[in-house]
Amino acid sequence: MFLLQNLKLNYDASMDVLEKRVRKMLRVPFQSMEILRRSLDARDKSDIKYVYTIRVDTGKTPEEEKRILKQINNKNVMLTNGKEYEFPFAFSSKNGTENAKPNTSEKHSENLEYHDDTNEFRPLIIGAGPAGYFAALELARAGFRPILCERGKPVEERTMDVNTFWETGLLLPDSNVSFGEGGAGTFSDGKLFTGNKDRSGRIRHLLKEFVRFGASPEIAYDAKPHIGTDVLVKIMRNMRREIEACGGEILFQTCLIDLLQEETSFESKKYPIYRAIFKQKEQKFDIITSSIILAVGNSARDTFRRLHSFGLAMEAKPFAMGLRLEHPQSLIDHNMLGDASPLYPADYKLVHHTEDGRAVFSFCMCPGGYVVNASTEPEMLCVNGMSYSGRDGINANSAIVVSVSPPEQASVFWGMEFQQELERRFYEAGNGQIPVQRLGDFIKGERTVSLGSVTPQTKGSYTLAELSHCLPNDMVEAIIEAIRSFDRYCPGFWMEDAILSGIEARTSSPIRIIRDESGQSVSHPGIFPAGEGAGYAGGITSSGADGIRAAEAVAEYILGKY
Repeated sequence: MFLLQNLKLNYDASMDVLEKRVRKMLRVPFQSMEILRRSLDARDKSDIKYVYTIRVDTGKTPEEEKRILKQINNKNVMLTNGKEYEFPFAFSSKNGTENAKPNTSEKHSENLEYHDDTNEFRPLIIGAGPAGYFAALELARAGFRPILCERGKPVEERTMDVNTFWETGLLLPDSNVSFGEGGAGTFSDGKLFTGNKDRSGRIRHLLKEFVRFGASPEIAYDAKPHIGTDVLVKIMRNMRREIEACGGEILFQTCLIDLLQEETSFESKKYPIYRAIFKQKEQKFDIITSSIILAVGNSARDTFRRLHSFGLAMEAKPFAMGLRLEHPQSLIDHNMLGDASPLYPADYKLVHHTEDGRAVFSFCMCPGGYVVNASTEPEMLCVNGMSYSGRDGINANSAIVVSVSPPEQASVFWGMEFQQELERRFYEAGNGQIPVQRLGDFIKGERTVSLGSVTPQTKGSYTLAELSHCLPNDMVEAIIEAIRSFDRYCPGFWMEDAILSGIEARTSSPIRIIRDESGQSVSHPGIFPAGEGAGYAGGITSSGADGIRAAEAVAEYILGKY
């Protein structure tokens, strides 16, 4: 196969034009072509281009392709093996499901039986966000029959609870914007781009899985793919059905309340087993297992405290907090795309380092989106950004956040408690509603008493407020300095009628559950921290890929016992 890179076309060129360009570059017939990546080059607003990376199957032998490559003599054309990611382990058992798709890897174990009386060798996954669901999906397909426990509800019921909260303010502590099937990413823009490299192929595999479960095919190759909340709801339901069809078990409204360690042996090999105690509605029950994937989200504060009491090695880590900022989407479109602005709602990514070296950056930018009340605890308030697949709202919004580093000798929960303190302030500032303020008033330190040309687009009610007194002075100064700087890149960004709201407190986990190179907890073998809540990812894509990595580690751990 051939890999064609840096192939540039006008942004409005058709697929026929793309195919003709590929034929011209290769100068030989081919059987099929696949777009691997498409990015927009908008540096010259008068000549905006799409830049493609294409994989082409000619049907030729490797020797023939080598000869063709020499004749082409183009640095943007090279050979590739076209190999896709494949889960490297499988569990074969007489009790396994016939629907599981066994892997034919050499690491496939042929004669294993589950201890069905204890579920001892069935992996337990805690958390049904991207990390937990992709771990469960891969393990179920490979025959490991995972058990996944999620404190929240299935996405259909969760959606009704979230809408009720936005309409009435009735908050359910275990079914909200953060808790429930799909995790916090379900009620977001559904952004799938990540800065992580994809040497393992897991990210590409994950994107293609999203397409298979109902996302648009473009997300598999667009440089900045997004799904949208409305489509994510359908995708999570489809993923659930496949996990269950392949032998996995999913328990909703099932919250971890305690964890105990025991010990057992198999053929004279000693290893820890764990008794996880759950509460499901009003009932308590245990699950005994030798392997646990901890895929809790970064809002599971009570779970972090339980795990710390259990003795799991944890540490405070840097994170970021700040405010949401809304502008008219038309302003962002004009600045980013010029005459090509009808192409699609434009986004931006901005970074500024203050004079004292502190990073301030845009986060989770939502073109045509909404600011949503994302609270999870009584008398505390935080916000997030959300877009539907059409991204057709009148405002663009993004978090403008400031880096926060724990002080030396900080407790594990320093960052979490800092978040809670500021969330209480913002709850009080809005009396339970989303507090909003004009940018001009924020700069002056004055309460907003009337709106200007920008109307907040929110999910959940809002009220006019004064925000600067809710934040530490150094964060206020850093945000103002950064917005002035961003105006040089995007003229009009410093807009007095732009709307600020807050607090954006859950950008990433303030805690890391420490793991070693094998992916296991450094203090408890057989426990595998994964995803955003554990401190190893930041978004849907990186969390899902980390969940796949955790599934590989668990499979190897289980098979290594025999």
